[in-house]
Amino acid sequence: MTRDRIGRAPLVKDGEQDRPTHRVAGLWPANLRASFLCSFTGQAVGAVAFAHAALLPILYAGWLTDLSFAFSALALSCVGLGILGRRWTRAIAQLRGELQRFAASRDGENPFQDSRSAGLDGLQRSLESLHRRVARRVQKLKAARDAAERERDASRGAIQQLTRAQRIARVGSWDWDRTANALSCSDEVLRILGVKAEGRPHAGAIEGFIHKEDRGAFRRWTVKLARGTVTEGLDVRVTAKDGELRHVHLLGEAVRDASAQITGVSGTIQDATERTRAIQQIHRLAYFDVLTELPNRSRFHEKLGDTLDAARRASKSFAIMFLDLDHFKRINDTLGHAVGDDLLRVIAQRLTRGLRPDDMAGLTHAKTVDRDVCRQGGDEFIVLLNGVETEQEASRAATRLLGVLAQPIVIGTQEIFVSASIGIVLYPRDGEDLDTLLKNADVAMYHAKAMGRNRYYFYNDSMRAATAELLALEHDLRKALEAGQFELYYQPQIEVPTGEIVGVEALIRWNHPALGMLGPAHFIGVAEEAGLIMDIWEWVLVTALIQHNAWMEQGLPGITIAVNLSSVQFGDPALAERVREIARVVEVPLDHLELEVTESMLMGDFDEALKTLTELRAMGVKIAIDDFGTGYSSLAYLRRLPLDKLKLDQSFSRDAGENEGDVAITRAVMAMAQSLKLVVVAEGVETQAQIDFLLRLGCTTVQGFLLGRPLPAAATADLLRESVANARTLPPPASDNWDSIVQSGSAMAEPGRHKAPFTH
Repeated sequence: MTRDRIGRAPLVKDGEQDRPTHRVAGLWPANLRASFLCSFTGQAVGAVAFAHAALLPILYAGWLTDLSFAFSALALSCVGLGILGRRWTRAIAQLRGELQRFAASRDGENPFQDSRSAGLDGLQRSLESLHRRVARRVQKLKAARDAAERERDASRGAIQQLTRAQRIARVGSWDWDRTANALSCSDEVLRILGVKAEGRPHAGAIEGFIHKEDRGAFRRWTVKLARGTVTEGLDVRVTAKDGELRHVHLLGEAVRDASAQITGVSGTIQDATERTRAIQQIHRLAYFDVLTELPNRSRFHEKLGDTLDAARRASKSFAIMFLDLDHFKRINDTLGHAVGDDLLRVIAQRLTRGLRPDDMAGLTHAKTVDRDVCRQGGDEFIVLLNGVETEQEASRAATRLLGVLAQPIVIGTQEIFVSASIGIVLYPRDGEDLDTLLKNADVAMYHAKAMGRNRYYFYNDSMRAATAELLALEHDLRKALEAGQFELYYQPQIEVPTGEIVGVEALIRWNHPALGMLGPAHFIGVAEEAGLIMDIWEWVLVTALIQHNAWMEQGLPGITIAVNLSSVQFGDPALAERVREIARVVEVPLDHLELEVTESMLMGDFDEALKTLTELRAMGVKIAIDDFGTGYSSLAYLRRLPLDKLKLDQSFSRDAGENEGDVAITRAVMAMAQSLKLVVVAEGVETQAQIDFLLRLGCTTVQGFLLGRPLPAAATADLLRESVANARTLPPPASDNWDSIVQSGSAMAEPGRHKAPFTH
């Protein structure tokens, strides 16, 4: 190595070719070149190195050999620093702008512009690399955020769906933490219990909601549940906060940890109130009568079957009573179905209360008597007396029932009197199986009806034939009208002093193909029970009007023709309109028609009766009270009714004046009729003594077998002709020749012979 002249270290290494340059200048090109080849960071360092390289030889040498060169170098350094400063300023400004765009850029957007011309290649690549890494990280974060939001939305939707499903199904969920003894439950549980969210019950408060009668079962169930031994649910009743009683179904199972230890219980509670009520309603409809709430036929037959099995095992006896209301159809048709339904409810209550166990204690020798009542259907009821073993005990029970039913029943403004016919059988005497017992009880009931109703009969074998005949009669009766088997007979009403026929009463006969001619007493009751009476009555009215019109066309006198009204027809609100329509169809005036009603029919619903009679009277129809004196009518009522005639019951003249009471009543009736301007006709006159008695009291019009039996239409026409031709004034009562007149009339009683005006 060579030293320079001033003794300092050589500027070049040994072996390096000497350059004809200044010592300081020799360092410039290399340092300057380095400053333009480095990166942004290298440029800054290079600039500092340039200044240091230019000044260091001077400072290091400690003296200046070439002052002008030093100043030149200094100036050149300042110029270089200025140029570099401006580049740095532009680069920093550009960097600031690109960083701002980076901060404001959207995902996936490259905010960096091409800055290669500014010499920021390295910075550009570094920032782009940074942006890519950040963008990838942002995309991952965004994807994670979106996934989290989707999961959150799905979870929220699932919770809402579960809540909605629980609300619809009325099923709530609950969890019990054993360690904390904490209970958590869903909103539906709160709704079922009737509590608000802020009033969530704790674990110990749940039992307070359970119905008192169900708490024992609930405690046993929860103990088993906590032990993990419960596999079935539990139905209990809960009383909600609002006081409503609800039926719920509980399910639960134990929750175990990894070591199989029970840590709590999870379960559900379902509001089963509507389902329970529906089941109860179905059960009621299946086994109980909707109208009376008594057990129906199906339920009662099950009970009878159980009673029969128990009686067989214990060799015990029991009684069955088959009860049917008398004339219920008449009441139903007359007063309406609503009144009929109310009446059946009252009857059911009376049957149940009339045979309470305390009441039955004094009627039998048994310590206890189980009684059950069911509605068989319609107006039929069955009473089971388990513990009654003799006819005497059953008779006392039946008598008690008849007495209970005989009490008047008030429904609205109606006071109704009902009775019943009861058939009784004893097990095993009258049958050893259920069907036989019920059939025989039914037979005994029909026999009670046939014997006059409002009574009971025990079954015996002779009844079966009579009942079979009754059922056969009903069957034949349904065909009789279409087959033309009915016929009208006419019984005359005679003015005794003159012998003139002033009217006839139309009486129906049934020409039965096997049984012959039957009077109304044989089949009218059957017709009423079978619901045929209205059709039969309309036939009677039409036939009577047509026949009367035919007689008048033959030149016979326009006498009054009387037709009986049953309570069924009289209770029909459209009766007057029916009569008017019938008269219009047959083209017959109504001024000769007389309708007969009974006192009991008038007193049933007086206002309605008054309305009906007034309508009929306005049409020209005459009104008569039949069997007068057997009812409970009063003068005050009679004065208000539009009446024309009173038909005195035969019971008042049967003894021909021997009974002073009958004489007084008959005299009073005659006086009352005279004051009301009513005609009095005595019914059932069969003896001369009756005629004398009636004439003495002023009753001159009579009807009975003594003066004329019911005759067919043709024979009645002949009788009318003879009556007109032979009308004469009869001698006074008890005259010598009166008996001969009666005997003469009796001689004419043979069919086909009508030579005298009076026929038996």
